[in-house]
Amino acid sequence: MMHYAILTSGSCGNSYAFYDGNETLLVDCGLTYTGLKKRLDAHEIPVESITAMLLTHLHPDHSKGVGVFQRKLGKPCYMSAFSFDSLSSVVKKQRIEECLVKLFDNGDSFDIGAFRVDTYATSHDSAGSSGFRITNDGVSYFIMTDTGRIPAEAAPLAETSKVKFIEANYDEEMLENGPYPAYLRARIRGPYGHLSNEEAAEFASVNSRNGDYVYFVHISDNNNTLEKVESVIKQRIPSGIFVKACERGASYEGFIDG
Repeated sequence: MMHYAILTSGSCGNSYAFYDGNETLLVDCGLTYTGLKKRLDAHEIPVESITAMLLTHLHPDHSKGVGVFQRKLGKPCYMSAFSFDSLSSVVKKQRIEECLVKLFDNGDSFDIGAFRVDTYATSHDSAGSSGFRITNDGVSYFIMTDTGRIPAEAAPLAETSKVKFIEANYDEEMLENGPYPAYLRARIRGPYGHLSNEEAAEFASVNSRNGDYVYFVHISDNNNTLEKVESVIKQRIPSGIFVKACERGASYEGFIDG
C-alpha cells in the first residue's frame, strides 16, 4: 500500500512524500529539517525510510532544505543536469552537497529502489525545472507544479496516473485586480510563471478518469482562494473523480492499494 502525503505546498514551502511501507521517496524540501521531520512524524512516515529526494527546481520554497536534508540523512538529491549546471551559484548558496547530487536529463526514466521515475521539463523561471511521474507497485503519481505552460509531454504521464498533484496558482481576475505591479502580474501569467485555476482544471478534466484523485496545489495566498479553485472544480471536473483544493501550508494524505 502506498501512503502519500502533501507535507506542505505554496510559497511558504513545498514537499511531498511517497511511502510504500519500506521506502520513502521525497519530492522537494522547501522546509527546515525540523519542519520536515515534524510533518513526516504527523503522518507516521519514518524519516529513516527516505531513500532519496527528487527536486523540481531551485527556487527556495522547493529547495531551501535540501542541503540540511543531505547532511542529516546522507541521502541523494536528484535534479536535472541543466538546472545543476546553469544554477551552480544557487547550488552553492543553498549549501547543497554536490557529492550527494545525482543528475538526470528531463525526459529520462530511472529507478530509485522500488520506485520508477519518469521526468519531463516544465516551463518556469528556474532553469531546468522538472515534473515527475512516480510509479510504485503498478500505480502512478503525477506532479506538475511551477510551470507557466503545460508541456505536451505532461498529458500522457498524467493520463496514466491514478493520483495527480497539479498547480492551480492564481485566479485571473484576482491577479489582474490585485496589489501586484504589472511586471509581476506578467511574470506570473507568462510562459515561465504559474498555472491559473482554469488551466489546471481543464488539464485535469481532460487527463483524468473515473476513480482518479486530483489535488490542486501551490495555491497563491494573494491571488487565489480555496473557494475560487473549488468553484472552477465544480464547473470543470466530472463526477467520479476525487478532487481537493489544498490550503497553503496545510498537510494532506492518502492511501492507495497497488
